[in-house]
Amino acid sequence: MTHKRYILAISGASGSYFAKACLKALVNTRAKIFVVASQTAKQIWTDEMNEGTLDDFIHSLSTEEQALIQVENIKNLSAAISSGSFRHDGMLIMPCSAKSLASIANGISSNLLERAADVCIKEGFPLVIGLRETPLSAIHLENALKLSRLGVQIVPCIPGFYHGDNSFEGMVNFVAGKALDQLKIDHKLYKRWKEDDHA
Repeated sequence: MTHKRYILAISGASGSYFAKACLKALVNTRAKIFVVASQTAKQIWTDEMNEGTLDDFIHSLSTEEQALIQVENIKNLSAAISSGSFRHDGMLIMPCSAKSLASIANGISSNLLERAADVCIKEGFPLVIGLRETPLSAIHLENALKLSRLGVQIVPCIPGFYHGDNSFEGMVNFVAGKALDQLKIDHKLYKRWKEDDHA
C-alpha cells in the first residue's frame, strides 16, 4: 500500500492556529507529513498558542500519529523534499508570510521552505499558499498573481460565515479546510453549503 505524502510548511506570519488545524487534519488522513517551520514561525506558535511549542504539540500526539510526522530543519537544503526527484502529493504553506510569498514568486530558495516550494513549481506538484497578510500592497498582489498564473493556489486566510459555526475554532477550521480542499484532502473541518441536501 502506497501512503500519500504531503509537505506542511509554516512561515513567520501570525496564524499558527491555521497550521495546527491543518496538521491535525493531515494526521487524520494517515498520510506521511513532512513539516518545515521557520524559527520565526516556531516563536509565533509559542506566543499565539499559550500551550507550548510546535514540538510540544507534536509530542502530545499518539505514538502512531507522531510516526507519520517528519520534522525537517529549515536550514537543511539537502533534505529529501528539496529534490525534484522526491515524489509527493502536494505542499501547503500555512500560514504564508509576505516575505515567503515574495521569495517563492521570484525563484529565491534561501531555505528549505522556499526550495521545496520552488521544486513544486518546476515539477508541477500541487502548491497551496495560505496567505496571511493584510492589507495587501500592490507588491503582494503582483507576487500572488505571478504564482497564480503558474498554477499555485492562493488561499487568503479569510473565513466564511455560511457554514453555521462562527466560533473562533469554526473560523479557523473553515480557512484550514478551504486550503486542504485545494489538495483534494478529505476532512470534516467545516460544513459545506447545503451539504445536508445531498446526504
